Amino acid sequence: MQTGNDSLTRVRIRALMKLMVLGAALLLVGVMLRYAFSGSVDTRGDTLRVDLAEIAPGEAGRFVHGNRHVLVVHRDAAWQAALADDEELVDPAARRGQQPDGLDLPLRSFRPEWLVVIGEGTDLGCELDLVHPEEADGWSGGFVDRCRGGRYDGAGRVYADQNARRNLPIPDYRFAGEDRLILGSP
Repeated sequence: MQTGNDSLTRVRIRALMKLMVLGAALLLVGVMLRYAFSGSVDTRGDTLRVDLAEIAPGEAGRFVHGNRHVLVVHRDAAWQAALADDEELVDPAARRGQQPDGLDLPLRSFRPEWLVVIGEGTDLGCELDLVHPEEADGWSGGFVDRCRGGRYDGAGRVYADQNARRNLPIPDYRFAGEDRLILGSP
């Protein structure tokens, strides 16, 4: 025989279960709405337009595209003349690098004066610093990994005897006229 206490306990348990399900549903709807209206940080598929006139010769523009750091380097004559010697590099012909088809190798660019690379080291993914050939001490200049000091030449090719073993990746990009570079979809 059931007592009034058992019946009341069951009603409370049912009410508690329904409240828990309702709370979970509201939480799920809240997360979905927040995601839908957040303007997600992930920019894969977005287009990044770079005004090349704003990057002085010998300097680099730093951008974020597709959640990755991108460097657009305006290589002056010193940059182009100071590429590392083949025997210093792991992959001097840049045949194994991640890069779009049709690049001028070994410069790894569509135009000699412009280099576009993912600005993160290929071993730990740390940001890179730009070292102009005139400022380099005992090497030809290029890029230095902020974490372990790994070096890449002015075409993003990795030096031998480094922790990194791969050249810097080059994202898909194209030129729109003389003074605009576009990364991503149109």
